[in-house]
Amino acid sequence: MTKDSKGMKIAVLVFSAALIIIAAAATFTAADRQNPAFPVNSNIGGISISWHYPDYEELVTALDLIVIATVTNKTGIWDTDDGKKPMFWPIRKSGILTEYTFKPEDVLKGNTTTFIGRIRGGTADGYTQDANPTPSFETGDKVLLFLKTNEDADGNRILWYYLSWPTAFTENRDGKFENPCYDALSIELLKQDVTALNAV
Repeated sequence: MTKDSKGMKIAVLVFSAALIIIAAAATFTAADRQNPAFPVNSNIGGISISWHYPDYEELVTALDLIVIATVTNKTGIWDTDDGKKPMFWPIRKSGILTEYTFKPEDVLKGNTTTFIGRIRGGTADGYTQDANPTPSFETGDKVLLFLKTNEDADGNRILWYYLSWPTAFTENRDGKFENPCYDALSIELLKQDVTALNAV
């Protein structure tokens, strides 16, 4: 092979690579126009949530886990498969989640060790999404949670729980647990009711 033919081959390869790069850039630009860039460090919108409000007996009997726990961590994540910021805007799912880690103090029903709970809305990577009404906790808070086992579309258990506004309570100064949907709950009476109602 002559030097000229080698040079010609290299030139063709370089030209082909340049065409591929230009085509990729054009494709990305077209996709970017259809999926505009994220707003810069801003609120990405809000979600209004309609909750099911179980009565007290349903709280005690229909949910899988009743636990008093302490919040040990709070962080914002994206509602994506890997929890990271999606590439394009708008977000196809529901945006941002707040993820809590809980350390159980007293398990009244079910069985658990340290566990994760998630709620819609929060802050991640400088972006905020509002969701109302939702529970909100801080690290160190003592909470009472009534939780349903979370499953995927195939019925496989997912190792975290959705946190519901009506079924998440915080401890008040009297040592009872309250939220805006129910009267304050006494743990002693709740334990009695868990035993009685789940024995039926």
